[in-house]
Amino acid sequence: MIAKPGKGAFYATPLQDELRRRGVTHLLVTGVTTEVCVQTTMREANDRGYECLLVEDGTESYFPEFKKATLDMVRAQGGIVGWTATTAQILPALS
Repeated sequence: MIAKPGKGAFYATPLQDELRRRGVTHLLVTGVTTEVCVQTTMREANDRGYECLLVEDGTESYFPEFKKATLDMVRAQGGIVGWTATTAQILPALS
């Protein structure tokens, strides 16, 4: 477990060191809230060179319109920050 003191999972945590140690290059991103912690973590990961896939039904918001806007932003410009998919789309690819 990694304690997260900020909004993004990389801020002031050993997450990047742990991912590098394990050779991780691609991330499935989930959590709450979509428009704050999830989006911040995804942007931090992208800035560090990780390929990111936001699991649409693995994240939530207090405001459905904020979640939709975040998903739209992630998908914008050809996936500049990453991509999105549903669990139903992802699970077969992991089998």
